[in-house]
Amino acid sequence: MTRVPRLLISAICLVLLLTAGTQVFAGGSSEKGAAASGPVTVNVAFPNNPISQALAKLTESKYKAEGINVNLAVLPENDLRQKLTTEASTGGTTYDIFVIGPYEAQTWAKNGWLADMEPYFKALSPDKLAWYDRADQIQGMVQSLALNGDSYAMPFYGESSFTMYNKELFAAKGLTMPDHPTWDQIYELAKKVNDPANGIVGMTMRGAPGWGMSGAPFVTMVNAFGGRFYDMNWHATVDTPEQRAAWEMYKKILRDAGQKDILSYTYNECIALMKSGKCGIYYDATSIAPPLEAADSPVKGKIGYAFAPVEKLKKNTGWLWNWSMGINPKSSDAKKKAAFDYILWATSKDYVKMSLELDPSGSSTPPASRSSTYKLPAYASVPYAKMTLETLQNMDFNHPTLDPVPYHGLQYIAIPEFADIGTKMTQYLADYVVDKISLDQAIQNTQRVFEQAAKDGGYQK
Repeated sequence: MTRVPRLLISAICLVLLLTAGTQVFAGGSSEKGAAASGPVTVNVAFPNNPISQALAKLTESKYKAEGINVNLAVLPENDLRQKLTTEASTGGTTYDIFVIGPYEAQTWAKNGWLADMEPYFKALSPDKLAWYDRADQIQGMVQSLALNGDSYAMPFYGESSFTMYNKELFAAKGLTMPDHPTWDQIYELAKKVNDPANGIVGMTMRGAPGWGMSGAPFVTMVNAFGGRFYDMNWHATVDTPEQRAAWEMYKKILRDAGQKDILSYTYNECIALMKSGKCGIYYDATSIAPPLEAADSPVKGKIGYAFAPVEKLKKNTGWLWNWSMGINPKSSDAKKKAAFDYILWATSKDYVKMSLELDPSGSSTPPASRSSTYKLPAYASVPYAKMTLETLQNMDFNHPTLDPVPYHGLQYIAIPEFADIGTKMTQYLADYVVDKISLDQAIQNTQRVFEQAAKDGGYQK
């Protein structure tokens, strides 16, 4: 069978497993022919963003492993989270590689939903281990995916968060962005840039509900204003002046200077708006900067970068996240070995170099996963590299808030219940932003949800 028909058949098979409309890529066929029992097919899905799209292209054109085919789907982030959580919790085998973040990794490893990767590393030859160079990986990212010292996933790319702004729009208004802006300063700058008559939006942020959508920037905003979600006795602290200030600021920015259709905006819509040159400020993940600086981007070279906004908390107001690859423990042994081979390739230094060959602008290169990436001249020179690295180095993971908290996480709370209660919070936030409910209702509803979760989860003593 020729390569093209085989890839088409593989893609069709994966489409039958996924929802209609999913974008599917396939790659990684054998160079030397399949094993006697036929090629092993590894199924994996990634969140829909430019870095994942580049991975799909390189998988199809560059991944060569004897007897291994890879079916790679790119899904909307909320869909991906839902599918993989259902898959992992029910012991499904639709996907052989789970693409997750540190929030899932800790809980899933404890639940037995991820395979321990250390036995696979121990089985590698010394040459293969030297080639992979685990010491080169950014250790904060690796540790966020480990349990009792063992890795249960490998970081593909990481991110913190920072402030992006259009230098041309700022210059036209005679404005200057501070290196460490406060949220009050961001609001005033956004209002000055905002010019609806000429189609200019002052500031964009994620508005779509979801703990990993609007929840990501919003929780860091709560942290910046000195808020927290639980005190040291696991009593909910949503109904506080600090939290109220964050809720009010989020609404003010998006209502007074934000996009029209607030609640439909994920990071994809925010990126598109920023790339149009019609938006002044955008607070989001550091990994979003690459497409803004891509060769075909209309705003290439026109974007400035500053730290995440501060307020009462003067440091550590950004977030830490990575998209990582773990192995489904319910997959067959052959599939698990094939999955590990693909993970090594996709998270290697060689892959970083291939991504720069594909796109010399660096917009397709996985950031914040390997230290050596920032030593490559082609990548070190991109406008956002220095700020990204400084942001990651300034993260204080042990003290995410102004006052002590019993939980870990910068833009999330690392408890299993947060996926549900965080999403409920963002729905109340959305309803408040569009005037469906009052601030008092939104705050009180969220307070009850968080308090009940602490009781039901047995966190309160």
